[in-house]
Amino acid sequence: MKRQIFSMLLTTLLCCALSMAQVQKLPAPAKSLGKNVMEALWSRSSGNEFSDKMLSDQDLSNLLFAAIGVNRPAEGKITSPTARNFQEVRLFVFTAKGVSEYLNKENSLKQVAKGDHRGLIADRQDWAKSAPVSLLFVADEKKFGSSDAHAKLAMAIDVGIVSENVNLFCAGAGFVTRPRMTMDTPAIKKLLKLSDTETPLLNNPVGYAK
Repeated sequence: MKRQIFSMLLTTLLCCALSMAQVQKLPAPAKSLGKNVMEALWSRSSGNEFSDKMLSDQDLSNLLFAAIGVNRPAEGKITSPTARNFQEVRLFVFTAKGVSEYLNKENSLKQVAKGDHRGLIADRQDWAKSAPVSLLFVADEKKFGSSDAHAKLAMAIDVGIVSENVNLFCAGAGFVTRPRMTMDTPAIKKLLKLSDTETPLLNNPVGYAK
């Protein structure tokens, strides 16, 4: 009996440790950083040459906050506007170590796949694989509550807004990025176990200038 209890406790502890290892808490995003809004607009451009230097946890926190971070916690509202505040855009982070989903309410990264899958984002454009981080934006029809033509248009617009948040953040903070539609969508959906109502629409490779 004692052995059974010990085995159960050990299994529970191992499961808890594994769960904790798969969720990474990020540092709080900065309140002030880089250029002002007009300077960022003047310097915004798309690039495709990246340094191999990895973004720090603080860099990732700032970047992901700019995309869909919670900036009004009391109301649960985020940096990017969405139709009727549906907040239907999911954000995945691809690095050499794996793929994680950004949990904006917890400001955390939850690992969903191990290994380097940046090639799925790059697809036929090899240069995109050199970015240390690639952000993938997925529209979730279930969260939106509709899948008609108008809803699909609204979700595409919402994803575009999130991508532009990333573009302006990168311009202001000194990173290189380029918004893209090219990617291996079927392979990505399989890897992330996305349902038929979840559609990858855009991605942004991000990194320091080469």
